[in-house]
Order: sequence, then C-alpha cells, then structure tokens
Amino acid sequence: MTGFARGRFETDEYVAEVELRSVNHRYQDVRVKVPANLASLEAKIRNTVSSRIKRGKVDVSVWLKAKQRSAFQLELDRPLMEEFVEVARSLGSDLGVKGELTLSDLVGFHPGFNVRERDFSEGNGAWVALDPALQQALEAYERMSRAEGAELVADIDGRLAAIAGHVETVASLSAASKEKKRREILDRINELQLAEIEPAPLAAEIARLVERSDVAEELTRLRSHLAMWRETVIGDEPCGKKLDFIIQEMNREVNTIGSKCQDTEITERVISLKSELERVREQIQNIE
Repeated sequence: MTGFARGRFETDEYVAEVELRSVNHRYQDVRVKVPANLASLEAKIRNTVSSRIKRGKVDVSVWLKAKQRSAFQLELDRPLMEEFVEVARSLGSDLGVKGELTLSDLVGFHPGFNVRERDFSEGNGAWVALDPALQQALEAYERMSRAEGAELVADIDGRLAAIAGHVETVASLSAASKEKKRREILDRINELQLAEIEPAPLAAEIARLVERSDVAEELTRLRSHLAMWRETVIGDEPCGKKLDFIIQEMNREVNTIGSKCQDTEITERVISLKSELERVREQIQNIE
C-alpha cells in the first residue's frame, strides 16, 4: 500500500524521529536507513516494522539527536603523540635547537587526533527514544491504511458484484446457445455420415464438439472462486497474497471460456470480465 507516516519522541537525552514511506509491492520488502552510529539497531527496527507491515516496499528513515552530547567524539592516539614528543625532542637535541613543546604544538599535530561519530546504540538510552517514535509512525501508518482499506473494499466489492453479474450472464447466454450448438453438431454428424465415417471416429468428433462448447465447469469454478474470495476477506489475517492467487485462477477460467465460446455476446462478456479482473488485481496490490 502506498503511504507515509512519521513519529517523533523526546527523552531527557535524545530527540528521535522516524519516517515510513511505502509503495505497492507483491511481497514484503523493508529497508532501513539509519546513521552509522545506530547501525547495531538496524535489525531491531526492521523486525519491528516487518511484524506490523506484512506487504509492500517500505523505506524506514531514522534520525536521532543527543540533547547534551555532540554526535561526534574526539579520540586521542596517545602512543603516536608520545612518539611525536620523543622524536621532536630528539630532533632538537641533534640539531642543537633549544625550546620546549607547547600544548599548541601538540594540538597542531593533527594525525594524533581522530574524530568519529559517537555510538548512540550502546545501552538502552537511544532505543528508549526510538521505539516510541517508531510505534507512533506505525500507528499513524496503520490508521491511514485502514482508511484507505475501507475505500478499497468498497471499490473491490463493486467490481466483484459486476464480475458475478457477468458470470451469470455468460451462464444464461451459454444455456441459450446450446440449441444452436446442438443443431451445428447434428449438421456435422450428417456430413460425417454422408462421408461414411466409422462410428468410433464419429463419436470422437461429437465428443470433441461438445467439449469445446461446454463451459459449465469453468462457470462453476468461477462461482467457487468468488465464494472463496468472500470467505477470505472476512478474516482478520493478511490475505493479499491469497487474493492475488484467486484472481489468477479466475483469469485462467475466463480465458478458457473465451477460447471455448464463439458466441459474440459471450465474447463481449469475457472481455468485460478480464477488464474487471485486471482492475481488481491492481487494487489488491494494496492489500496485505
């Protein structure tokens, strides 16, 4: 489901912000972007989001700011500084240069210092701020999803009603065309008899013609798939993948009907069915 949500939380130590962005995707794909100083919490954040959002491509962005500390820390390479002092004094002695090293001399020796990002993931302080911000974002995302889901349900229900109507119309048209098919088969039988075809090939030809025009099984399966759809959406469990599978099966049955029936009206209904099924297939990409 396409969506956006944000959460923010403050403690005495930190200000945390979390942002969720999602787009339709057939499977679950959660990507977490965190600062280097929170890298050890990346898996924990991903697992939390994955447990709540079951489908879609979700990008999670995390920011954390310390209130009383810098995001960076200064490290001193003491052995190198000691060696620097020793070499400087030795050089002065060898060259006969008098003088004492000052603090400015030491601070000016840049290789002796290193600045790196402070690791905020140590201890529980960062998570105490991050978790509520993440929960806020997830709750906002779920509220948005429920609102959008209600609109989707209304739209899909309307399309399924149209599909069910098309199925029953095809059933009626198929029944009405049986007499026409029967006459065609009888005419074909007369042609084969005139050609003095043996009974066995004649029976096989009759069976082929009947099988080619009969769509009763496909219609029965379509009704069954519609019933399965209704049963599936009633539950509380994520059902997007199952609905996707049901739509695939319905498309297969509709394609078979289209290949069997040569009736113009039925062909028009088949086109309408495929159009509605494609729209439903696009919509269920939004459903977990």
